[in-house]
Amino acid sequence: MIRRAIYTLAGLLLLAAIGIGAAIWYVKPTETLNLDYGQVSVAQKVLDMVKARKPEVQISERELNDIVKKQLAERAQLRADVVIEGARFEQQSDRLTAHVNLKTVGGIRAGAVLVFKLEWNAPKLTISHTGTRIRSWNVPSSWLQLDPIVVRLDEALPPLIAIKDIRFREDGITVSLKLN
Repeated sequence: MIRRAIYTLAGLLLLAAIGIGAAIWYVKPTETLNLDYGQVSVAQKVLDMVKARKPEVQISERELNDIVKKQLAERAQLRADVVIEGARFEQQSDRLTAHVNLKTVGGIRAGAVLVFKLEWNAPKLTISHTGTRIRSWNVPSSWLQLDPIVVRLDEALPPLIAIKDIRFREDGITVSLKLN
């Protein structure tokens, strides 16, 4: 009787270990990502605007990737037990998809997809978290909900120039400018 109970307990522990191992394997990142970003040159953007003779600046998906990565790198600690170790962003109009590598409880690394909505509320670009996925599993928002990221695009502009409007394109953002 005792022997049978020991075998049953050992079997349950083995099943639990296999389940935990499978869960760790399932959530592990599928790509190597980092938080390195490049600086977006405002001076070059102004030169491009003068050459095009239009009072607007184009921000490409790659440049938006650098702008958001910079903001994310400054606050990589999402919660006490979750840190972002790397990210890659894809933009589709007013939607931003972040492929991220996270480090969680016990040093477990997980790959996730965070979905954001882009909104222009002059003079701020607000990036609001709308959902999280790990592979095909939707993570409940009570488990991971990020505060909105606010980017002040006008801070890098000369004092005489202001942002008139922002339009979200499939592969970037168009920023229309005006004189103050």
